[in-house]
Amino acid sequence: MKRSRFTRAAALILAASALSMPSAVSAAKVGAECKHQDAYRIEKIGASYIRCEIVPGTSLHASSKSSQARFVWRVTTAQQYRLASANSASIRIDGSSTVAPLSAVAAKYFENATKSVNGKKSVRVTVGISGTGGGFEKFCKGETDIQNASRAIASKEVAACGAAGITYKEVVIANDGLAVVVNPRNTWAQCLTMTELKRIWEPNSTITNWSQVRQGFPNVVLKLYGAGTDSGTFDAFSEFVNGRSGVIRKGNVSTSENDNVTVMGVTRDQGAMGYFGLSYAIENAKKVRAIQLDKGTGCVTPTTQSVQNYSYPMARPLYIYVKIASIQTKPAVGAFVQFYVDNLSQISADALFVPLTNKQIRIQRAEIAAIAKLPKAKK
Repeated sequence: MKRSRFTRAAALILAASALSMPSAVSAAKVGAECKHQDAYRIEKIGASYIRCEIVPGTSLHASSKSSQARFVWRVTTAQQYRLASANSASIRIDGSSTVAPLSAVAAKYFENATKSVNGKKSVRVTVGISGTGGGFEKFCKGETDIQNASRAIASKEVAACGAAGITYKEVVIANDGLAVVVNPRNTWAQCLTMTELKRIWEPNSTITNWSQVRQGFPNVVLKLYGAGTDSGTFDAFSEFVNGRSGVIRKGNVSTSENDNVTVMGVTRDQGAMGYFGLSYAIENAKKVRAIQLDKGTGCVTPTTQSVQNYSYPMARPLYIYVKIASIQTKPAVGAFVQFYVDNLSQISADALFVPLTNKQIRIQRAEIAAIAKLPKAKK
């Protein structure tokens, strides 16, 4: 399995997979403490339904003990209990390495919830990382139920899905910004203009030294690292910088679908530059430094707020695409998508993603409502 931006999800996945079932006589009750490994476990107590949830205001990523995550049993709904009852099923997800950690956290929490209801017969959710382009190839061949995507579906992919009779629903699932990163020992490049970035990354660029980027920059060899061509990050970066997908410098660039390769390359060399999703830059802040970008209105730091309001020059939405046939024929898929959206705020926080804005949430709810109304295939 590739490790692109998957590091932060690994601990959650391991914790969620090491589940223990409650005893026949459960001691769970509203307000009682529970553990992270039990997150989203659902139990029926008398006529009520309760679920293990994080205490609002606490965080899995807090450094101070007073703010560290705590979990308690809270009242939930019969609908949530029913959603968790889709057992002995499998859901296939593939696509973007950027979106994969978010879907992986959702998947393991959903498996936890279904296992709490059905004993050992939990839903099995697999999350692959073929890149957005590679994932759409599988999706449009009918090989997967859900496609993770770090860009909107391209016209050629729409045509491929149409030719194969694959219909789908697009759901905006989170926000992300592409961070341009340099070695922490690089003290000169605090902010680059989009014009300078274009000169470095345009197809016929001959820039190989920082002194060629801007007058006053030192005589240091510039080494470039970037995403592989199957990655939605590659497509998005080329569009942001050069105005068109796939139009980007190819010579003197080390590429990989694994963002961790870029982290290691930039970490080793003072003159290196790379790019990947903002949340991965935040996770690796001790190894690489994200620089500011200027599209003509001043230097902007990549942050949650600047990504959400799109003042940062390389901000983008992230998507999942759900195959309609899977919704209609596999109850577990619809249950998973509903669970994903219902718990998206906490899932985003756990996976260190930029959450949706209120406007995006309203649009998303309408999309999910449309999915819920799809007629189901008769057995």
